[in-house]
Amino acid sequence: MSAISTSRLIFLDYMRVFAFVSVLCGHKFAADIEGAISNTELHITIRYLFEAILPLCAGGAAGVVVFFLTSGYIITHVLQKETTLDFVVKRFFRIYPLYVFAVTVETFMAWYFQATPVPPLAVMLPRLLLIGDFFDVPNSLAGVEWTLRIEILFYSAMAIFKITGLFRNQRSLPFVYLALSTFLYLIPAFPGVGRWNAGYVNTYTVFLFIGSLIYLSHHKRTSNTICATVASILGLMFLIKISAIQPFWKESNYAIIATGLFLIAHHYGPTLRDGRVLRVASDLTFSVYLFHNWLWGYLETPVSNMGLSGLTSKLFIATLLFLICYVFHITIEKLGLFTGQLVINKLPRRRSFVN
Repeated sequence: MSAISTSRLIFLDYMRVFAFVSVLCGHKFAADIEGAISNTELHITIRYLFEAILPLCAGGAAGVVVFFLTSGYIITHVLQKETTLDFVVKRFFRIYPLYVFAVTVETFMAWYFQATPVPPLAVMLPRLLLIGDFFDVPNSLAGVEWTLRIEILFYSAMAIFKITGLFRNQRSLPFVYLALSTFLYLIPAFPGVGRWNAGYVNTYTVFLFIGSLIYLSHHKRTSNTICATVASILGLMFLIKISAIQPFWKESNYAIIATGLFLIAHHYGPTLRDGRVLRVASDLTFSVYLFHNWLWGYLETPVSNMGLSGLTSKLFIATLLFLICYVFHITIEKLGLFTGQLVINKLPRRRSFVN
């Protein structure tokens, strides 16, 4: 399919693909990119190209920002029509089936291959529910779970906004976002200082709100000036807070680059071309994100035994990863989505709750 689609937000598919590619490259190919930059045998133009690429994938940070902007945008979009109950059910079955499967498989493989003890229920339950930050539970999935914990908080907040009627007066939403972001800015770092992801809730949550503000502005739900002003304030809060809590990241422009990329894609969205490859790649975003960081190590050994090494080995592992994630997508993930729709079809329509 190569025609331009008017019924689907195509630019978000591009953003999803960028997000997981950025994270994958940042986690698994950063050394190769940095090596190319410092390799004086390469032409300087090629080295400059890799230097330009590096901020887009260093640590996967730009991908995370785009991921949150995309989520903020699409959640605001679906809540224009979905009831609160439908939204909660869809998000639950969109996230938890594949996530719980991934954590379960990771835990089993660590126990089976590395003799790692299975964590107690006091750890596993908050982890599986994505509320581990409130119980000081370490992140699973080799760390990438942290973004999903923030996502769940955002979904909960947006569901509350919907059920309390804020979506009937969306002009108030920018001020609500500003108030919540100010609260997060003023409170101590959460998760606490001393953890590798200290203060990530305080800092990265603003990009979910900024994504929502972009939607509200574009669709004339409120003033463009107000949205732009609030988004700018939130961005400044991020820059100040991340510099204080995670000073390492103050030397990178990834946040402004990622936001600029999102705005450019949004502006040119109507001209972007749809296609089957794009949709398949976009559909793999969640599964690749869940599995890439921890499953990679288990794939390295058999690939190494095949005699592959270096960049060739990594590209082969990435190919295997995509194939495995595709299987999980068409089975576990799609089954979850199908089950969610069945549940929605069975639910009573109680106006007092679902508006």
